[in-house]
Amino acid sequence: MYERSLFGGLVVAVAGVAAWVQASAPVSLLPAPNRPDRSYGSHAVRTASLAYPRYATGADDVRTRIDRPPQRIVSQFWSVDEYLYTIVPPERIVGVSETAYLAASSNVLPFVERYRPVIAVEVEHVLRANPDLVITPESARWEIAGLLREAGVPVYRINTRFETLQSIEDHIGLVGYLTGEDAAAQRVLDTFRATVARAAARRPADAPAPRVLGMGGSYSYGTRTVFHDILRVLGAENVAATHGLVGYDKVTDEHIVRWDPDWIFVGADRGQASAIREGLLARPAIASTSAARQHHVVVIDNDVFLPMSPHTARLVEVLANLLYPGIHGV
Repeated sequence: MYERSLFGGLVVAVAGVAAWVQASAPVSLLPAPNRPDRSYGSHAVRTASLAYPRYATGADDVRTRIDRPPQRIVSQFWSVDEYLYTIVPPERIVGVSETAYLAASSNVLPFVERYRPVIAVEVEHVLRANPDLVITPESARWEIAGLLREAGVPVYRINTRFETLQSIEDHIGLVGYLTGEDAAAQRVLDTFRATVARAAARRPADAPAPRVLGMGGSYSYGTRTVFHDILRVLGAENVAATHGLVGYDKVTDEHIVRWDPDWIFVGADRGQASAIREGLLARPAIASTSAARQHHVVVIDNDVFLPMSPHTARLVEVLANLLYPGIHGV
């Protein structure tokens, strides 16, 4: 009864804070509206000593204090789900993003089906999970972190727009630091680096750079994307970047014809690869490319194609095996 009463009081307090902010906060203090595909906050990983209490400064420049290794952790973003389940014992993860439960693409589905963490979308859901650490994307609704902090919950806001493999490595260490799982994070980091190095070693020294186009729907991957950095490591050319695309940007049939890539890689939900590939090849612009003529239009399941987390190593492996199939035993 006491716990239920305490939870009810927290919810009332949170609602009260929200009402006060809406009614009283000057317009200048309210956040600017979020816009699609913008970069949010600082990308830097900023931590202090390994002793407790630990301190880490998030993408919103707020310093988060962690008094002891957290035992009830909430994630509010799909890539954070993947970092956590790779590093932290699964029973300590009590809240996840909605994506974690999507059978068509989730990399953490076996864990969430077994341990049944809450879907941590709303503040009330998070509070019900009674967390001692929340990791939320800096791109999330601005009031979530504020309301949780008002309720006494440590919140770290993370920039989830990872642009390089190095940024993934940095955030493996960060998640280890935040959760007190430094040794586990180091093991994950060592495996990640070794996998990437093996994949990069598949390219023969004298091999010409394959010309690659990556696509997600009507978008492609320019510079400042993990996909671009993977191609750089593998010695391949990202034709979208070569022609000036930055970040995630629209790609048209005219672009595809003009760029004439040797390879086209596309993501799809599990079980949809054949249908997606048929649809792509039915487009005259794609059918006319060198990639189509060489049977190099490849659809990769989204659980491999999309991650920006330790799971990204799988995509590096897959692309290396496809681009350099003649090299074995590396």
